[in-house]
Amino acid sequence: MVSNELDLDEAFATEPMTRENIFTLKNQIYTSKANYEKLENKIDELRSSIGTEKGTSGAKKNTLVLGICLWISGKQEEAFEVLTALQSNKFACYFLGKCYQEREEYEKALEYFERSKQANEDEFEIQVNIAETQRLSGDSQSALKIIQKLSKGHDNDADLHYQWAHCLDNLGEYEEALTHYNRTLEINPNHSNSLFRLAYYYDLSGEDEKALEYYKKCVENVPLYTNAMINLGLLYEDNDDYENAISCYCAVLQSYPNHKTAKLFLKDAVAGVNMRYDDDKVKKQDQEIEVLNIPISDFELSVRSKNCLERMNILTLADLTKVTEYELLSYKNFGETSLTEIKSILNQKGLRLGQAVESQIFIDTDAVVDENNLSQTISEIGLSDNCRSAIEEMGIETINDLVSKTETELLGQDGFTQAYVDDIINQLDKLSLKLHNGNDIG
Repeated sequence: MVSNELDLDEAFATEPMTRENIFTLKNQIYTSKANYEKLENKIDELRSSIGTEKGTSGAKKNTLVLGICLWISGKQEEAFEVLTALQSNKFACYFLGKCYQEREEYEKALEYFERSKQANEDEFEIQVNIAETQRLSGDSQSALKIIQKLSKGHDNDADLHYQWAHCLDNLGEYEEALTHYNRTLEINPNHSNSLFRLAYYYDLSGEDEKALEYYKKCVENVPLYTNAMINLGLLYEDNDDYENAISCYCAVLQSYPNHKTAKLFLKDAVAGVNMRYDDDKVKKQDQEIEVLNIPISDFELSVRSKNCLERMNILTLADLTKVTEYELLSYKNFGETSLTEIKSILNQKGLRLGQAVESQIFIDTDAVVDENNLSQTISEIGLSDNCRSAIEEMGIETINDLVSKTETELLGQDGFTQAYVDDIINQLDKLSLKLHNGNDIG
């Protein structure tokens, strides 16, 4: 159980500082809003003291503490800037490695983890971080070699077994992966990452009761595991339990007020409470639209799959239904393993590749459409500059792309106003076109 008592001055006064103390402190910070505010005040205090103590040993220590505090607070880029000035400090190098890892710059992360090791010491914790970074970079085989070597002296370490399980998971050795996830929970029943991975596994397998059980255990931990809370909300929605879904999304927004996915799903869940349809067909259609709007980033994909989809501008499940299996496989670096991974996600949500192309569900079939109009680019119609810029930021290039969007989808984008939607509707009307109405999914 993480203590709610927090004294930041005392926490950083300990000499020498240890990584274990820093991670314990990070968990304490997220037990309450008051603790997070203490951290924010500490950051302001450190900035001020550094400005008045330039060049002193105290300023160097405070700069290190500031960088760590910024990293704890989630201000990764600011932490990176501060810690970069301390590259000769091995402790700073470790947290620079964490920053690079979170920025998905894995080669640099490995470099700084290596630099953070003390002379003539083979530090177990850093070796685990190195293995994790290799796994995140897509090299699960190399990561597994490090982990298996480390296991000879550290078989009772929960994080080691979690990394072991995740590597096996990535390599498709699911039964053995489950053994190590469960071993992790034997050692530490509150291990958030293993709870999430098991919940996700059961979620994909359609075992909703087990998935709910593990998601609930995961979100009881501190700090909040946002992906687990979002997925728990989606499971509640799948069971028409909108009130609990709303609670999940609100919990995410309480910790992360600008979380885009939580905002979008909260809006949908509130709409579900206010509009309980008797017509089963209409209810099914609305649920399918919600599923189509789920961002790809909500799913734990391999690094290679995620990067390929991002380069192809595939951001949601709806985007996946608009491409065929052939189109994916023809893209550079996209192989059969990635294809199987994508199909599994779509199948679990009742979708398939190329579905939208086959049924033309994104175009109003009641309208007589001029194909030449659909092929026009956004710049060819008379939209305001601000509206056009907002559309282009969404990756929409042609009229065909635009009419595949609903009014709700557009308004769900940050900074997209009703005035922009009205402008779009007016311009599309001139071409005898309109935005997708969201009600013709079969």
